[in-house]
Amino acid sequence: MQAPEKSQSGRLLHQAYDRIAIPEDVSALGVKQGDEGVIRGLNLHKGRVFAFVEVTYSTGQTRGWVVMEIKPQTKIVSYTTAPR
Repeated sequence: MQAPEKSQSGRLLHQAYDRIAIPEDVSALGVKQGDEGVIRGLNLHKGRVFAFVEVTYSTGQTRGWVVMEIKPQTKIVSYTTAPR
């Protein structure tokens, strides 16, 4: 993930996030293996790295979130749909 860019006044201009491929189908979200989401956070717990990934529709509206283990193996741990 990249660090946020700030103006000279210290205000946040924008935050760039990395995209990641979803490793398996999540039918509840309508996501197929290989679809991409945006990493919104990373967490290290007992030597394992987890990513909190936002999945959106083509319109940019949030479809849901996926929690993935990305180290030592890549797999989905949980997911949730966005409120309608």
